[in-house]
Amino acid sequence: MSRQRSGNFPKQISGRVTVTADECGGNNERMIRKFTKKVKKEGIVEESRTRAYYTKPSVERSARRANRLRLIDKVNKDRSELLKPSGKRVSHKTPGRR
Repeated sequence: MSRQRSGNFPKQISGRVTVTADECGGNNERMIRKFTKKVKKEGIVEESRTRAYYTKPSVERSARRANRLRLIDKVNKDRSELLKPSGKRVSHKTPGRR
């Protein structure tokens, strides 16, 4: 019996990033900076790096879970520091997750 995937298809790469000379007033360095900024925003380089090698779905899930837990810990830490009555930021070690 085969399992069907429910919409978990990889995102398609748009692939079109253009910078014109009129945008940058003919300045070549500004054109390069603008192009690299647009490429980073689109996530083209990051996506090509992730597609270069196969990663098992279980590894992808565990990485997403770890990132989610890291973000939750960061937000909770910031909230607890904001709610301290002394107003000082106190650094303390939090126990690791298992």
